[in-house]
Amino acid sequence: MRGCHLGVFPSYYEPWGYTPMECVAMGVPAVTTDLSGFGAYVQRNVANHQEQGIYVLNRRTRSFEDAANELTDHLVQFVQLNRRQRVELRNRVERLGEMFDWSAMIVNYNEAHDLALSRFAKRHTGRLEVKAV
Repeated sequence: MRGCHLGVFPSYYEPWGYTPMECVAMGVPAVTTDLSGFGAYVQRNVANHQEQGIYVLNRRTRSFEDAANELTDHLVQFVQLNRRQRVELRNRVERLGEMFDWSAMIVNYNEAHDLALSRFAKRHTGRLEVKAV
């Protein structure tokens, strides 16, 4: 992946989207969508994400044709960057990699797990039996 210039993942739906996150971890700019969990997370938690190397394509409120045109415009802008600009972009996105390290992300998984358990317990009073098969 490190040999790529850009990762492009314009999914219509992606529960999380590990591949664009892996791009970021490797210092490769990435395109994702606002319909992926990763894209939504980036929109909420990464200021100026486009300038940092993660472009989040709007697919939630746009037609396929409009989203395709937006993606095309972004790709054209990207290929017009000179070598120095691409290197600077890679450096910025690589700095974001620490934000998506498992040592940082596991906290979110643990919170989601605990939330799911607490919601389950509220709806299902009584005894919970777990069988290992």
